[in-house]
Amino acid sequence: MIKLRFKPLNINNRIRFKSFLSSNEIRKRFIDYFVKENDHKYIKSSPVVPYNDPTIAFVNAGMCQFKSILLGQRTLAANCVANSQKCIRVGGKHNDLDVVGSDGYHHTFFEMLGNWSFGRYGKAEACHLAWNLLTSSPFNIPAEQLYCTVFNGDETLDVRSDDETLQIWKHIGVNDDHIVMNGANDNFWEMGETGPCGPCTEIHIDYPPSGGKNLIELWNIVFIQYSREKNTMCKLPNYFIDTGMGLERLTMVLQDKTSTYDTDLFSSIFDIIFNASKISKYKGLYYDNSSLDTYYRVLADHGRMITVALSDNMLPSQNHKLRRLIRKSFILAETNFKVQPGHTLMCDIADEVSNSLGNVYPELIKNNEKVKHLIKHEYTIFNKLRMSVSKDWKMVVEECPTLKNFDPYEECTGFVPACNYLIKNKNMKNIPAFTLYDAFGLEKKTIGRLAEVMGKPTNWNELHEKLKKLQTKTIKHIKKKSNNYMTENIPKTDDSFKYEIIRYNNESYLSPPIIAKLLAIVDVNGNIVTEPDIKEQGDIVSLVLDKTSFYCKAGGQQNDIGIIKTNNGVVFNVTGVDKIEENGVILHHIESSDWPILLREKELNVQVDSNYRLGLMRAHSSIHILNSILNSYLVVTTQLSSCVKKDFTSFTFALFGQKFSPEDALLIEEKVNNIIQSAVPVKRTTVTSNDLNQMNVTLLPGEVYPDEVHVIDMYNNNDNSYISREACCGTHVQNTLDVIDFCIVQYKCLSNECTIMAVTGPLCIEARIFGQKLLEKSNFVEHLVNSTNLNNISSTKVHLMMDHNNQLKSELKNVSQNYIPLNAQIQINKKIFATERKIQKIIKEKKMQILSDAIKNLCEDSYAVGFVDCDAAYLDDNCYEFENVVHVCGEIPCLFLAYNKENIHVYLRVPKELQEDVNWLNNFWNKFGIKPIKLKNKVQFKATEFKIKQVDKYKALTLIDNVIEDVKKNYFSSIINKQS
Repeated sequence: MIKLRFKPLNINNRIRFKSFLSSNEIRKRFIDYFVKENDHKYIKSSPVVPYNDPTIAFVNAGMCQFKSILLGQRTLAANCVANSQKCIRVGGKHNDLDVVGSDGYHHTFFEMLGNWSFGRYGKAEACHLAWNLLTSSPFNIPAEQLYCTVFNGDETLDVRSDDETLQIWKHIGVNDDHIVMNGANDNFWEMGETGPCGPCTEIHIDYPPSGGKNLIELWNIVFIQYSREKNTMCKLPNYFIDTGMGLERLTMVLQDKTSTYDTDLFSSIFDIIFNASKISKYKGLYYDNSSLDTYYRVLADHGRMITVALSDNMLPSQNHKLRRLIRKSFILAETNFKVQPGHTLMCDIADEVSNSLGNVYPELIKNNEKVKHLIKHEYTIFNKLRMSVSKDWKMVVEECPTLKNFDPYEECTGFVPACNYLIKNKNMKNIPAFTLYDAFGLEKKTIGRLAEVMGKPTNWNELHEKLKKLQTKTIKHIKKKSNNYMTENIPKTDDSFKYEIIRYNNESYLSPPIIAKLLAIVDVNGNIVTEPDIKEQGDIVSLVLDKTSFYCKAGGQQNDIGIIKTNNGVVFNVTGVDKIEENGVILHHIESSDWPILLREKELNVQVDSNYRLGLMRAHSSIHILNSILNSYLVVTTQLSSCVKKDFTSFTFALFGQKFSPEDALLIEEKVNNIIQSAVPVKRTTVTSNDLNQMNVTLLPGEVYPDEVHVIDMYNNNDNSYISREACCGTHVQNTLDVIDFCIVQYKCLSNECTIMAVTGPLCIEARIFGQKLLEKSNFVEHLVNSTNLNNISSTKVHLMMDHNNQLKSELKNVSQNYIPLNAQIQINKKIFATERKIQKIIKEKKMQILSDAIKNLCEDSYAVGFVDCDAAYLDDNCYEFENVVHVCGEIPCLFLAYNKENIHVYLRVPKELQEDVNWLNNFWNKFGIKPIKLKNKVQFKATEFKIKQVDKYKALTLIDNVIEDVKKNYFSSIINKQS
């Protein structure tokens, strides 16, 4: 493999080939050439999110979806295929992120054109196919501009020179001076340290023609003919062909462009950026990495990658690199292109990417609104982060100016706190790599950059040692858990019978009993029992069978229960089932002092509780319907967690900033029940993980699926469409009608997620009956309140109404004990709220009436003074609102005093135009033992209202009498004299 880093090329403006080909035409020509003309099967691109390979974060090559075939783990029906694969390279061995924009050909997202042979043809046909496509119409690349590289052998690998391929190129007509022989570093491909590998040959183009000085790799053809073991290289009986050619680079050549960024794959995106910013058009200059053209290239590239990743269900919350690129793009849009807010430009770019690539990758068009919503949601999160860390970051830079070159908004959320930690501990000799990695979530690369700018060495040894210890500890924990059961030599339990279930016409189900061999009895310590000892081993043991129909807890679904019976009819209840993941052995837990008799048994009757299983199936199938409806109802969502119990489900899903009200939940409930009543068939099919790529199946983002996957289909024959199609290992009903009913009983909504809890089957009937009873109670309270007025209200009646409401509130809180339909909960809560408001309004009106009547009796011609003694039942809030009723006294001075709940209540009002009697007022305050209070100016009066604590009622009433006598004699009488 010749590795050249090239800058944009100087090419005269001339038409090199017969006609201009668009990138869409080039891609189509490649696919048609192999599929229509050379009998290859078209395999559509897999998503850029790998769902069957935990070793990579992104699909970074065309061979990723065929990896298990190359490893010999499975076969493909077609023996030769072709496709255009979406690829992302932003990390690991293949990382183009740091150089994107600085040259003319690196990209974070690119398309890999490829063809594969799985035993059908060999080197000669592979080379001929590639050469013919490039040199024939419509590509018409002159043969004299093409060069080929060939593997020259490697003694250390014990692999000879690929003379066969050398002769093939010569036979095709390639001149000797256009063939370059290379060693293993350039022309030997390996998947890993062990496994499939082989020599490769590459086709390069001298572009522009320079006598072989400007060689650019176009096509890599790999011959996977060996398997590398620890110290040996074994030849495979049948070898594979794996080829790849970058669409962007081929398009650059065929469109006569100086770089891949000058092709039609990017020109329309540059137009979008210019139209939004109106700063300056893209010129294709490379003189400075901080130039506007560089930012054009970076933003266009990142916009393509972000759009493709989001449309393939990759979530920024699960992938920090994707989130970092999105934030970097926001900053570029706002800082360099002056577009505010930054998400508007990114959404425009997403639209253009969907338009330009959507005909090849229809998911881009299908998920376009979802992509734009996620971009806007990420901008909201990003903006909040900017607001929260800007102050802290400013302080960090003031303390350590060398950090100013970092952009905290592109880093993880722990970056600014990590910088603060380093500043507070500036006397540390080394940068504590493990602390920054473990406690603050910093990447190793970021830690290295921090160490560099702060001028301190990094303690990498500590990081590696502690990570190794953690890994060892984890492995030990896993091994300890597995070795707890001494089952290494016991074969894997065949649990395929769990899916064998019979449906009867009356919508009941039966899990057929099976006869299984007893392989071992294991005690609670994990030891295999050979001699019974109840005292030592106890009543609890686990049975290991050669096969079982019991379902183990998986995919959120709880395990089955049932019985195991001896041939003599002795029954043992199975209370739990567990699978040892390392060896697939299933443990059936029983608790009985009679278990020693099983030591004599060779075969046992296994029977799952069919009614319990049916409850699980109903609940699980309802979750699939719910998930499908939520995905169509919301712009974007994804399952976060689920729990399936007997006729009970709990489902948590992401909202990504969308509103989801209880009314929305009720609408979803109605839609679920409509599907249930539509009697839609439910079918299980088993496919390979690679087949998932060819099907429109709901998958969990970030989930890694095994090679063999079960898919649950709910297909509506009436409109020929899938209601739900989801990868799932759980058990399900065979017709939606068997779910019977779906009733939401709890709804919890947080800022970014929502949880719906629901019951199915007969539990719905119980829930609706109980909900109706509570509704009738709330109706009774509502009627009681509505029939209450000032004439018939009493303290007893008030307490009765409040007690009923409190009882209803308590019932609603205990929803886990008695399921209540959400619809009933909403109605009851509304009634409680309305009745409480009415009760409070009546009480307030009654209180005003009582106070008004009380102070009317105290009114004399010139003033109103006295003790207000009224029914305290309506004043249990200890609030006397004299200000609201004092108008009944007209315009005379007032002083009212009351005593309730160990408090003296005082209201004083005097004419505004009269000068205050300071001496009397000071004496007045002294009587109550408080500091002077400034009277507040009202329209015609000055007034104050306060209360003081006095536990002793006798003392309180004595004080009140004293104050009343004093005010009549020494204050209000003088006011009256002044007025007269």
